Amino acid sequence: MKSLLRLLLLAWAVVAVAGCASKVPKEVFHAGDEVPPDFLSGPAAAFLTNLDGFSATVSCSLPSSGGQLHPISGDLLEREGRLIFQPANRAKNKKALWEGGMIFIWDESSHFGYVLSDPLQAYARISSTVQPTNVLWKADAAVQEQANGHPCRRLEAVVGCDDGSSARFMVWQAEDAKRLPVRIRSISGPRQFTLDFSNIRLDLPAPELFVPPEGFTKYATSVALMNELILRQTELIKSAGLHGSEEAPGPTVPTWRQGQPQ
Repeated sequence: MKSLLRLLLLAWAVVAVAGCASKVPKEVFHAGDEVPPDFLSGPAAAFLTNLDGFSATVSCSLPSSGGQLHPISGDLLEREGRLIFQPANRAKNKKALWEGGMIFIWDESSHFGYVLSDPLQAYARISSTVQPTNVLWKADAAVQEQANGHPCRRLEAVVGCDDGSSARFMVWQAEDAKRLPVRIRSISGPRQFTLDFSNIRLDLPAPELFVPPEGFTKYATSVALMNELILRQTELIKSAGLHGSEEAPGPTVPTWRQGQPQ
């Protein structure tokens, strides 16, 4: 019986070692990752840029082209009409292909921004074809309601855009956080979403965070930046596969946001 047990343990160990040796890094970046989420560069940004500065964790599910919901979460910062969104790293394993990820900067007053890549130490300019022009609040239909642990005033609002279109939203303004919206729900259009806020801090982030860092390489377009990132990623995956290694030899750079005061 003991001999049989030893054989079974030995066989299990061989399978486990073979499995580890055959692992190669998984893809981290995909085409489309360079596009800012709807709540950052779309009409919903009108609710986020009239505050005195804040930082928060946000999460939502956005519809993809195939009709599936795509969950997204990360850190959102605001200062004087400018926003930063840093998506959470999707790689759960510490031995991910590259550390860092994409970062989006958006200036709502100028209707343009930047996408930054930590691994490439690069950035590109981004813009929006549709720009919000005004917000109409339906204050007479306000309702007191709890949302994400805050006492809120729930209101419906309509954002008008420069192309003649409009977008309707339900907004939960926190009474205990200077009316910051702790939940925003789109209720019109084909790409509806609900954006939830947590870990809110009512402070003013440092101004140097809202511009591309010195030393970052500028790409002509965000697509060109993403193509270069995917090309390098593919080369690293092939290299790791040929050598049978879990870890790919690639640049490990500090997350750009690490410089933010805590």
